[in-house]
Amino acid sequence: MLKMVLIGAVAVPAIAAGSVAATGVVVVDVKEARGGHHFVVPVPLALAQVAAAFVPENKTRLHLGRDAEKYLPVARQVLSALAEAEDGELVRVEEPGQKVTIRKEGDMVRVSVDDGDEHVKVQVPISLALAVLPSSGTQVSASQAVFALQHARLTEVVNVQGRDGEQVSVTVY
Repeated sequence: MLKMVLIGAVAVPAIAAGSVAATGVVVVDVKEARGGHHFVVPVPLALAQVAAAFVPENKTRLHLGRDAEKYLPVARQVLSALAEAEDGELVRVEEPGQKVTIRKEGDMVRVSVDDGDEHVKVQVPISLALAVLPSSGTQVSASQAVFALQHARLTEVVNVQGRDGEQVSVTVY
């Protein structure tokens, strides 16, 4: 009997850890300026998917607008072509003290904005963007977006640094 209890005590956490490892974790890391608070919030994707399933659809759908429906096939074609394209810089805009670049590297589109002491970096896997696009209609659901985050494993999706030293990052593991 004790042997079965011990097996159960070890198996349940092992299975839970395996599920989290298989589906991934989103980590939101917030650092306040000048030695302020530092918050790290890990959210297992499996938990986020379950939570999104319980939210009423009318509260989790983003309506893209009527005109979007005719452009969604074009957006899908552009993203597919971009996925097949060679890596390189797509856009560069420079002004004194400011710079914006958009690059394609592997399966990633990387956007970098530097405005003096403020910096924003966004990395979006093309496969994630394709997964979020609705296959029909003009609505994107939150559960669809959460599920699509699996395409961003091992990616720092967003990193924002403010001029006072505050920083926010979102990473998918």
